[in-house]
Amino acid sequence: MRIVDTFDDFKRFITDNRRNLMTGLWLGDDQSPPTVGWVANLFVTSSLTAQQFLDVLVTNTSIATSWSPFDVPFNPGIGSALNLVVYMGIALACYPALFGLYPSNERRRFVRALQYSNGVRPLPLWGAYLALDFTIALVATAVAVGLWAALSNVWYHLGYVFVVFFLYGLASTILAYFVSLFAGTQLASFAWAAAYQGVLFLAYLIAYVCIITYVNVNKIDSSIIICHFIISVFAPIGSAMRALFISTNLFSTACDGQRISDRPGSFAMYGGPIAYLVIQCLVLFGLLIWFDSGAASSSIRELVHGRKGAPPGDGEGQDEEMAQEVTRVASGGTNEDGLRVMHLTKSFGKNTAVDNVTFGIKRGEVFALLGPNGAGKSTTISLIRGDMKPSGANGGDVLVEDKSVTKTLAAARMHLGVCPQIDALDQMTVQEHLEFYARVRGVPDVEHNVSVVLRAVGLDVFSTRMANALSGGNKRKLSLGIALMGNPTVVLLDEPSSGLDAAAKRIMWRTLKGALPGRSILLTTHSMEEADALAGRAGILARRMLAMGTPDHLRHRFGDALHVHLVASTAPRTSDEDMDRIASFVRATFPSAKLDAKTYHGQMRFSVEAADVVAASERSDAEQTAAAAREPPPASHSLDIQAADRPAPAATGRSGAIGRLVVLLEEHKARLGVEHYSVSPTTLDQVFLAIVGRHNVSEENYDEPKKRGAWSRAWNLGRS
Repeated sequence: MRIVDTFDDFKRFITDNRRNLMTGLWLGDDQSPPTVGWVANLFVTSSLTAQQFLDVLVTNTSIATSWSPFDVPFNPGIGSALNLVVYMGIALACYPALFGLYPSNERRRFVRALQYSNGVRPLPLWGAYLALDFTIALVATAVAVGLWAALSNVWYHLGYVFVVFFLYGLASTILAYFVSLFAGTQLASFAWAAAYQGVLFLAYLIAYVCIITYVNVNKIDSSIIICHFIISVFAPIGSAMRALFISTNLFSTACDGQRISDRPGSFAMYGGPIAYLVIQCLVLFGLLIWFDSGAASSSIRELVHGRKGAPPGDGEGQDEEMAQEVTRVASGGTNEDGLRVMHLTKSFGKNTAVDNVTFGIKRGEVFALLGPNGAGKSTTISLIRGDMKPSGANGGDVLVEDKSVTKTLAAARMHLGVCPQIDALDQMTVQEHLEFYARVRGVPDVEHNVSVVLRAVGLDVFSTRMANALSGGNKRKLSLGIALMGNPTVVLLDEPSSGLDAAAKRIMWRTLKGALPGRSILLTTHSMEEADALAGRAGILARRMLAMGTPDHLRHRFGDALHVHLVASTAPRTSDEDMDRIASFVRATFPSAKLDAKTYHGQMRFSVEAADVVAASERSDAEQTAAAAREPPPASHSLDIQAADRPAPAATGRSGAIGRLVVLLEEHKARLGVEHYSVSPTTLDQVFLAIVGRHNVSEENYDEPKKRGAWSRAWNLGRS
């Protein structure tokens, strides 16, 4: 119980505590009559209590009483209105999140990255998504508002509700797209977008009810306006909720003072939500394009870490061939290079994935980029195609037909054709894929060009089959066809032959050789046979470029050796004495030869440098000449016959060394008891192993389990 002194205090106390009072009594004074106050519309006991209180305290006193509700233009049942607001709020929070499912799946399967690399631009791509999805949202909004208008006439300016709801659908769809850029899965994309709007919907509703219940009656309107505009800044659902409250006049939201507002388009009514939603559409769409184009990550990284970076290397520590390549690329490649990679550097935290890599690819040339797993090949491809940005201001640049990837990415991508390591294929048929990329590149005769590419890659019999129903090898063929569509002048092939059988590989090689004229092709592969068959030049990469040159030049420089396989005539029952005799001959003839430690049932393998073979052959020739000089001179005609029959001196190159080695083995095979032998030059595989071994390069994560701690191993186990 609370006792007050004046009638004004009585009225003020009732006004401020009306939610917690049942009955109040003012006994009267000289200026005011006796007054009873109670909550008439709460329940019957409130009125009965007031009547009994009056009878007891003021018996035989005549008191005139009256009761009437406040004059409001629309006063529906609060329960029904709240039910409508809650159900509509949940539906509005959830349904736009569905539009983020496909973009999330497309991003995770690298379909969008392939589209960007082959000529698609972010603005028209997202505009096309929005045109389709917003049409669905617009139809749903029209149906809902139409049903409301048909079923009831109590709404406050329902036309404005339609405007707010279709703008909400647009803004929320863009928000779902934005969330899809970061979500790990399709389900996560939907859950995050729906939960974000759902949580703010609940916050908006709870704040509204709390303000109505606990805030001073004179401050309710201003508090509601402040609450609305603060929450609406962070999510479109706030504006949609405001429109729902106004349209149903819930808590007298549509009132302006003592009467209903006659300005529904004012900022305090529907105008505020409309303005907020328009601004949110523009801001969210701008952020979507900014983040998806990769400009945001680069700008944020530079803001956090600064535009610092190591200056481009000056060639110190590089061999002569690498220094010449750096000079040639820096000078513009005599305008012959379709692709120039200059001092490219990329770091992830403290780990440098690509370190000052420079090379150029001439038109009509295939350049093979070789390296172990984790060497930076795929990172280099990603930097060239613009999926990643170089590190810092001095991270280098890539020029595609003299268009900078870091400065004019869209223009550079117009000349690129990319076959990624992962088959990034959509829910379309083989022919639809090629037609899509042909139209993206502006190919004039789409049907003819698609049929040509289908025949070239051997997929003409699968043209109507869904891409995801193809075998692994045929998916690689389709990815190659996409890269070649539109005649790009620079083609990036990231392990294009993985999953292909031997026959399909050779068909692919033939296709690439036919498409080579006028194009610069960068090929990454683990198949040295493929690099040997296609590449005019090769580079060995392990974070930085270790060696570069033609395959023959690399063999001559890093592995100019001949490999010999001998089989004894008594194999497989050859005695140790016979094998020792063969080994002694090899060591005596080729002192620097490297013999395998083990012999296998009469078989022996050894390798010898080509220069040592030439030297041994020359020694043998000199010995034969000296022996012939000690013999009596034959008749002149006999001397002429011997001179004619003597083999011509072999060349001093690798092929000449092979011939000399064959001659030496033929001269001694009978004496040594050798039945068969084979001689082969150093393969590119052996050159590759020699180069990476010289630089102590190991496979990625080769010794990772030894270095990881127990917590890291447990974490990875839990994720598997």
